[in-house]
Parts: sequence; C-alpha cells; structure tokens
Amino acid sequence: MAKFVFIIIMLSIIGCTIKPQKSVPEDYVAGQKYFHQVCANCHGVDAAGGNKAPTFLQEKFLPTNFTNGKIAKTILNGSSSGAMPSQKNKVNDEQIREIIKYIRFSQREAGIHSP
Repeated sequence: MAKFVFIIIMLSIIGCTIKPQKSVPEDYVAGQKYFHQVCANCHGVDAAGGNKAPTFLQEKFLPTNFTNGKIAKTILNGSSSGAMPSQKNKVNDEQIREIIKYIRFSQREAGIHSP
C-alpha cells in the first residue's frame, strides 16, 4: 500500500511541473528546465510572472538593479521580505547559475534593458 501511495504522489508531482511555452537556444535549455522545476510555480511560465511572485521581465530585476549574486542569495536564503522561502534544498550551485543565465536570456529576449 505504501508503494502505491508513493507512486501516486510522485505521478502527481511530475504531472504538475509547469512546462515552458517558449523554446530557447541550447545554451539556455538547462536553465529553462531548472527554472520551470523550481521557480515557475510562483514566478510564472517563461519568467513572465504569476499569482504568487513577480515577473523577472522588468527593469527592477536587471543586473544593474538586482545582481546575479543577489538572485543566487535569494534562491538560497529566500527573500528579505520573507515572501519567498529558501530553495536551497531544491537546487545546487550549478543549477542556480543555469537559472540565472536563463533569466538574463529571457530579459534580453523580452527587450528589457537598463536605461
């Protein structure tokens, strides 16, 4: 019975993964995958924002305003406001780097740039 319950839970988790709507160049596929596994439930498909968290496709999150180091720190420790919990048990350092690379690519693709 326990195995059956575990299988049902795992299938429901796998089935709930948010799928990207945009295709990206090969260099960004890993980051897109990790973003959609860890971040998209709150930050929306393709980093476009969601009901729980803002889009990354705005000037507020450009490197001049929100550095890569600050993104990494926020992923690991959660936001200073407490709105975002720590994700440190869900990603490793390489996955964080790939997520950031994907976010920066998505910003460029959306035409978001520093003034």
